[in-house]
Amino acid sequence: MSSVVVKGRFPTRQRWWLASFIGLPYFMYGAMLIMVYLLVTAMMQRGRSVWQLCGQTGFGWLTAGLLLSSSFGINRGDAFLQLANFLPFFVLWGVLATHPAIAFRPFAKLESVAQWLVLSAIPLCAIAIAEYIVKFEGTAQYVRSLPLPQRFFIWLYEEPSFGHRAHSLFDHPNGLSAYLVMILGLGLGLLLKTLADGEQRPLKAVPSSRYRLTLLAAVALCVSAVFCTGSRNGLLIALVLGAIALYAARRYRWVLLSGLASLGAISAAVVSFGIGGRSLSLAIFTGDPRLGVWRLAIEMIQERPLLGWGLSGLRERYIPDSIPGYDSIFHAHNIWLFLASESGIPVMLGFCVICGTLCYRAVRTYLGSDLTASNRAVLFSYLLAFSACLMFALFDVVLHDARLNIPAWGLLAALYVMSRPAYRRAS
Repeated sequence: MSSVVVKGRFPTRQRWWLASFIGLPYFMYGAMLIMVYLLVTAMMQRGRSVWQLCGQTGFGWLTAGLLLSSSFGINRGDAFLQLANFLPFFVLWGVLATHPAIAFRPFAKLESVAQWLVLSAIPLCAIAIAEYIVKFEGTAQYVRSLPLPQRFFIWLYEEPSFGHRAHSLFDHPNGLSAYLVMILGLGLGLLLKTLADGEQRPLKAVPSSRYRLTLLAAVALCVSAVFCTGSRNGLLIALVLGAIALYAARRYRWVLLSGLASLGAISAAVVSFGIGGRSLSLAIFTGDPRLGVWRLAIEMIQERPLLGWGLSGLRERYIPDSIPGYDSIFHAHNIWLFLASESGIPVMLGFCVICGTLCYRAVRTYLGSDLTASNRAVLFSYLLAFSACLMFALFDVVLHDARLNIPAWGLLAALYVMSRPAYRRAS
């Protein structure tokens, strides 16, 4: 691919970690099985370091708060079961953040991880785009006439049915969109890194034009696939990430102009084709069922602000069809309202403090003067990707899908690693 990829080679054990992350969207259960094995092995080797770091960061107190809230939950059994969406991922964060292999040249290795994730998402995006195309009425009639397995037609048009929205290999278009905006953040950061490397021509090899074009194609496919999901949240985040990346590359006029043209093309596509088969209008925002869900979550917070109603509490409290067309609601569609209503305001604040501190340190490192332009671009790509997670969390909760939960905690671990002074000196 380029000299950039070669410098981040991994030993065998680290290759399994990388393969499991790459395989998550395609073979979720197989990838998770590999991760469980690697997680157990890592805890056997350095469990003490992991527990110590998690305790110092505040995950111990957060675990205690979640356990206490679940003990007083409206459905204790389900509340304790839902802890599986939290506690194992605290450990995963600790294992990734203390990985010994990352201590040597962490920026180079995390850059290689980002490259693999971006390029391996190309088939996922291609499937989503193809799915969107064959859902047009004229195309659908032709596709249905082909001698293809009935199971394929059921998956494509009937079950589950999301209208003209692509979900590719995910269970829901919003899940695919949440994954792709993370990948988009990484891809945009890597593109900016190729510009930074070009300015350091005497110091290091300049990425080949083939690599840059491949990366650009991957990013373009990712944006197109986000559009095909019909996710309003995902489209908005894609536009925001693009605007941030363009601002970071404002010195390069050709990049700025081509980027603005791309953002204009996305906006034109939304106006022409709508969002997921829905015409662009104020009604798709004012009639959003999330508004009713948020009102219910706020009422729950007012009634039990300290301990919440336990995980899955909103699902238990929800009256079927109180929001027209919805027999059940599983979460508050906002991570902060979700945590505050189901686990209590203290737990929600604990999450904010822990994640906010890690992000603050990463931003401070990015703004500091002890990073090379190349390493700063790598850190910027992970900051963009994790920012996409936070922005998506404003309108949805992705903790219940391991294909989204695992990469999010991985991004947070990478931010921790790159903001450590000892690791920065090792780069």
